[in-house]
Amino acid sequence: MLGNEPIVDTLMLVTGQDFVHQIDVPDGSFIPAETTCELVIYDAANTIVATWNATVTTDWVAWLIHSEVSDTINIPAHFRIYIHFSDGKDFCWYRGQVARQD
Repeated sequence: MLGNEPIVDTLMLVTGQDFVHQIDVPDGSFIPAETTCELVIYDAANTIVATWNATVTTDWVAWLIHSEVSDTINIPAHFRIYIHFSDGKDFCWYRGQVARQD
């Protein structure tokens, strides 16, 4: 296959619980300086309902989204994580469905 194929996963939200997640890069790899990353959530009509910017270091990408924000996401929804490198390359790193446990 040609092109980038995003990792498929499920984003789990729990009512009343902050969304806390970290993606670590494998040993021997690093995230270049000035890289940014965002988690974008879409509703069933493919309209953006939330964009959560990540904290990015050379070793990991992380989110801390308080429940007052994450509890506003209605199901059905899906997400994509976009990573933007300082050299201008943009990739969809992850994609999948949003699930909720109440």
